[in-house]
Amino acid sequence: MDVDNGSREAASEPFTVRFPNAGLPVGQGATFLDDFNDDRFADERETNLYYPFASRPEWETASFLLNSSLSMLEIDSYLQLELTKRNNLSFNTAQRLHDLTDLLPAVPCWKSKTMKTLPLYPSRTPVVLYYRDAVEVLQDLMKSPLICDALNFSPLQIFEDSRKLVRVYDSWLSGTRAWEMQSQLPEGATLLGTILSSDKTTVSVITGNRVAHPLLISLANIDSDLLSKASLYLFNLLALLPVPKYIERKTAIRGVLENRLYHECLDIVLQPLKIAAQIGSIMSDPLGQLRVCYTPLATRNIFPQDLPAYQKASVTARTNGVVSPFWRDWPLAEPCEFLTPEPLHHWHKMFWDHDIKWAIQAVGATSIDFRFSIHQPTVGYRSFKEGVSTLKQVTGRTQRDIQRYLIPLISGAVSSQFVTALRALMDFRYAGQAARFNQVSASRVQAALDEFHENKDIIQHLKARVNPKGVPIVHWEIPKLEFMQSVEPSIRASGPIMQWTADTTEHAHITLVKDPARSGNNHDFEVQICRHLDRQARVRRFDLMTAMVDARVDFRLGDIEGDEGRGDEGGDSGKELLDEEEATTKISSSEQLAAHLNPVSKKLFGSFRPKRNFFLRARLLKQTPSAPLPLRIFSDEVSGEISAFSFVRDADLKTLTIEQVSILYALPDFRGACIDFLERYEAKTVSFVIGGRRGNSQLMLPFTKVRNWSRFRIQSKTYFNTDLLTDPHTIFAAPPSADWEFGRQNAAIINIDPSFEWPRSSLEGHCVVLVKVLFTVSQPRKPSPPVRGTDQFLAYCERLDVVNQALPPHKYCHLSGYNSWPPYNPDYSSGCFILKRARRADGTPFGDVIPVSQFRSIADICPRYRGNPHPSLKQESSQYHSDEFLLNKYFNKELFFAIDKVDPSLTSSVK
Repeated sequence: MDVDNGSREAASEPFTVRFPNAGLPVGQGATFLDDFNDDRFADERETNLYYPFASRPEWETASFLLNSSLSMLEIDSYLQLELTKRNNLSFNTAQRLHDLTDLLPAVPCWKSKTMKTLPLYPSRTPVVLYYRDAVEVLQDLMKSPLICDALNFSPLQIFEDSRKLVRVYDSWLSGTRAWEMQSQLPEGATLLGTILSSDKTTVSVITGNRVAHPLLISLANIDSDLLSKASLYLFNLLALLPVPKYIERKTAIRGVLENRLYHECLDIVLQPLKIAAQIGSIMSDPLGQLRVCYTPLATRNIFPQDLPAYQKASVTARTNGVVSPFWRDWPLAEPCEFLTPEPLHHWHKMFWDHDIKWAIQAVGATSIDFRFSIHQPTVGYRSFKEGVSTLKQVTGRTQRDIQRYLIPLISGAVSSQFVTALRALMDFRYAGQAARFNQVSASRVQAALDEFHENKDIIQHLKARVNPKGVPIVHWEIPKLEFMQSVEPSIRASGPIMQWTADTTEHAHITLVKDPARSGNNHDFEVQICRHLDRQARVRRFDLMTAMVDARVDFRLGDIEGDEGRGDEGGDSGKELLDEEEATTKISSSEQLAAHLNPVSKKLFGSFRPKRNFFLRARLLKQTPSAPLPLRIFSDEVSGEISAFSFVRDADLKTLTIEQVSILYALPDFRGACIDFLERYEAKTVSFVIGGRRGNSQLMLPFTKVRNWSRFRIQSKTYFNTDLLTDPHTIFAAPPSADWEFGRQNAAIINIDPSFEWPRSSLEGHCVVLVKVLFTVSQPRKPSPPVRGTDQFLAYCERLDVVNQALPPHKYCHLSGYNSWPPYNPDYSSGCFILKRARRADGTPFGDVIPVSQFRSIADICPRYRGNPHPSLKQESSQYHSDEFLLNKYFNKELFFAIDKVDPSLTSSVK
């Protein structure tokens, strides 16, 4: 049956089903700016917008001092400078500055409550809980106009196409749990997903033993891309839970007491949310629309009094001794659903506690350290010249840096089944970090875990799983490993796992707890944290409010029911009101708001250092007639939206002749490659490939000199969202030097078939090369015309061929990662494609000149060692002396997503 193209394209469009009549507004309430206009000092601000400060310059000074890390003594010293005194500021001491800040528009206030301890188990210090009203904090967060574009209220079901065969999960609201919750709420109700995060953190530096236990809160209704930006302060400190110092000597009893106190405190702090989950709470969104909001969670238990006996019984039952968990009376709260997996502590910490220890034990500490130490470094990524076996107290970042290289580096050093087991866990971690899942890709995560369990016996057989004394462990009782079973169900119920990562909240501990505590005088640091955060929130709020008034914008819906005819209420007053409305710009988008405002703090909308955008710079540079040619920043020739490139203005090396380049880079066929390139260009070749020499290498070239660059930077679009940019990567093609005897070259992925588009098409239509030379042609002097085809950056590259491997076990043949580069198969044990230098009959490498615009991504290749690497190898020489390589798909997440085809539905070509 024939299907027209229009029908096929329509069928492939994502199909969304929204929950009917969910999240409906019930009226119009106060907006963010209305709160400013209703403030107690609104009358004073009619003549002085920045009251209680005298003017905008004075407010700029105050904002700078309040946002700085200066102590009160240092602020006092600054204010006593003669130059500062001449400004006649409204404040001349830090205390006066703080007093004025306390007059700014209010934010949710702090409360305190002294918790009672059991008579038999007193604490050495008072047990005090500091907290805020949870509903007020959520309302303050939800009303912010900065998150309007990223705030969603309706649960939805997303399908790959209109046939509704494959379900997609890209947010909490797209999971099954939000849909089921909404179905149990009244019609029109708004479901608010509450994110809670708590973890103890050390406040003191080196000495002092000061520990805080913050409880952070945010909204799952906010897009995860925005929620992960720590600079936007979307995680707020809800409470500082007490950290008691019980006199009781028994650690187990103290643990039960602390666990019970934790849940007792959460009962108090979260009570407003429980009430809102039962009867709803009227709350206002960024546009001022009122909504009946529900914050759903439930179970019950009985409190036993004999604590020691109960502690023994709880150990037998494998519980923590808590009999009144905080969620027991929270509607729709099921621990198996709201206790979601968390990558930082559950996956990366497990890797460091287990995977790397198994690898060190199986391969040997000396051998694995040497393999890490000789791997060629990449700019922007950590290398391990001293190895990894002796590292102590590593951070999550270091754990992830080791994960990048472990699998390809141990391949060949230990049995293939052992590599398969660790590779399966690595696939689980990388695939589980995807920003978008469907039923197929979610099953792929579970398949990786099943693959580990099929091969894990080899770890015990090699006696790689041992305790700190070196005694083999014969069981697999690893809680983090057991918790991995919940990942696939959690994806289907609550969306992608990465939206729950603790990276953002761990960073929030610094800005919300550690920095405020360390800026005080070390007395009552909990109180000082609360005061500091209160002032910081007031400053950010006041800055946004004054910027909006100063820009004459009103953030609300354009037409509000009941506002008609306000300009006709009579005489001059109606005319004045109409003029005022005409002068005010009504907007309802965060993007529009950012374009209108000029706040005092440029950090209001995020980081001071946004990611570099080579695509934007390339478009701007193309419109600049005076820019030197070839353009130093440019994009690909296919669509201009796949890859972008950046070269420094001046060449790194002086202008060289063709013969000098051949000698310097040890490339005898460089002249022949240039001749071949010109001939193919004249033949109107669309995409250049690296093959055998086609022309006569002795022909005369229309140019004699070239200018050489040693590196350039490349940037691409992300796999799941082509509107987002990857971090730029540096690709080297440097000649031999004192430090790099054989030169420094990186591998890269290039496009050889324009009908396939990176990264969605994976490696199909692409090739992996070693970049040897980067150059431009020195054009003949005017009036001679430039040499055709050479008005661009060119690269001499050597081809790496794929060595086809055996098919994986039948049960895994369907996985997209084994079909990402047809007709080739990757090595099953390591999951990496095997590459080999392409050589001519005389043994010299295949090399050709291609345009840099065909590059798509940097590639990390690990030499394939058969047995132990030669002891003379170093970081600078290991790649040069190797003939076979593993294409490291674990180098970064974006490369993994593309090579492993994490989401097959995104695979696209531009045919």
